[in-house]
Amino acid sequence: MPVPDSETAVEASPGGFTVELEAYQGPFDVLLGLLANKRLELTEVSLSAITEEFLHHLDALDFERNMDEASAFIDVASVLIEAKSAALLPSDDDGEPDGHGMDALRERDLLFARLLQYRAFKQAGEDFRRRFADNAGRMPHPGGAADVVAEPPELVWTVTPEQLAGLAAHALANAPASEVSLHQLHVPLVDLRQQAAIVRTRLRSLPVGESLTFAELTADAETRLQIAARFLALLAFFKHGVVQFRQDEPYAALHLRWADHDGSRHDAAIDDIALIDEGDFA
Repeated sequence: MPVPDSETAVEASPGGFTVELEAYQGPFDVLLGLLANKRLELTEVSLSAITEEFLHHLDALDFERNMDEASAFIDVASVLIEAKSAALLPSDDDGEPDGHGMDALRERDLLFARLLQYRAFKQAGEDFRRRFADNAGRMPHPGGAADVVAEPPELVWTVTPEQLAGLAAHALANAPASEVSLHQLHVPLVDLRQQAAIVRTRLRSLPVGESLTFAELTADAETRLQIAARFLALLAFFKHGVVQFRQDEPYAALHLRWADHDGSRHDAAIDDIALIDEGDFA
């Protein structure tokens, strides 16, 4: 590849064709925009250098995949060459532009129009590409409500104002109380001291070395609360070491016997039972 002269240098960048001139350095697309907006004179641009280096740019690319880029460059470059040639034609001696000069003006306007069109189509293509990428995988969903809920049902009053007032008064009169009195519940659900006394009496009445199963101890209990109270009494007695138990295996019969025959630890166990509230069994 020949080395560019000092007037211009062109290189391929990942973003596209890039030029470096004395009057402009940057992407080729931006150069077209400057020419279209008349911010850069066409006569200041070396089209021959740009064309020569663009051919070297194409050699470094896959020509089959970059056919669109080559076609667009040829189209725009041909218009630029034609317009620049018309702009360089001399005018008459009187300073009035001749027919060729008028054609040059028309060619320049045509160039600007085609450059604007080229930029518009390119921006539209990029916009379409971005929209397709952003909306990939989305499916349209028909809007609107279902026929069942499209219109609310017509309200039909079947109650008179007097009947509505009566219903409200009845509801307020029978409203549940915020507090329920417990004064009538003077009898406890279960007497823990009484059940503890039953457990103590039955276990102490056993001969020395004999035991009683828990099922036998609660055989005469009338309610589950009495069974729970006797079991709680056993726990209090066991805590103070006045009761011993034996169980051969899980879920087997629980054998109980009284161990405090002298009564030294019995009073402390009874005090613990007295501290238990009947509400624990409610």
